[in-house]
Amino acid sequence: MNWEETLKNELMNSVQMDYEHLYRICHDAYKEGCGYEKSLAVEAYRLRCSYLFGNRCMMASDTIPRHIKVCDGNCSYLHKYEFELYKLED
Repeated sequence: MNWEETLKNELMNSVQMDYEHLYRICHDAYKEGCGYEKSLAVEAYRLRCSYLFGNRCMMASDTIPRHIKVCDGNCSYLHKYEFELYKLED
């Protein structure tokens, strides 16, 4: 190989590396934005729960007529919604 071909190959490799680096930055920013938007959507859906009173879950249970606990988001109501969001990502 002569020096012109060597220089051309080096430039092409640096452009490819720059492109891959730029792609990775954009991809990471997109993922971060999606995660933030998803968390906002889940929180908005949580606030629509009919069992929510303030920050307390008033869901009826079989063993205890009513139990009051701080909503931790670990319920079938939110799990179904998160699963629907997950299906949209594919």
